[in-house]
Amino acid sequence: MSSSRFTSTLHQRDARTQLFDGYDVSRSSSPSLGNSSNGTPSGFRAATPNSRGQYSDSVMSGLESQNDHEMEGLTARVRLLKDITVKIGEEVRDSTKLMGNLENGFDSTRVRLKGTYNRMMRMAERSGVGWRVWAGFFCFVMLLFVWVWMF
Repeated sequence: MSSSRFTSTLHQRDARTQLFDGYDVSRSSSPSLGNSSNGTPSGFRAATPNSRGQYSDSVMSGLESQNDHEMEGLTARVRLLKDITVKIGEEVRDSTKLMGNLENGFDSTRVRLKGTYNRMMRMAERSGVGWRVWAGFFCFVMLLFVWVWMF
């Protein structure tokens, strides 16, 4: 089998993957990912408590700043997702309104065509000429217009 027939698009990025552009897997909470040589995840300081189980102020402030940085990134992503969902909601409302207008337009067109058909049938009955003759005449006139328009 030809491999060109089954082309993969996994290398292409879509809008969903752009949400996680700045996310660094090595900074995730899983210690098994992105470990440095000393066993701690890369980009983090080793946070070991002292003998009384307390952490130093520098370690705590470092962890707080890392937490704040990650929270800012998550907040930005949540804001982006909220904006996307608001835009989707607006699009759904606009589409629903458009579909309602189209439905009303088609309904009024159906009523007009039905009235025109009924008037045409009454005219055909009064004139004594069958409706097939009138339909043929209409087709002839339309073909004449098409021929003049094309040539």
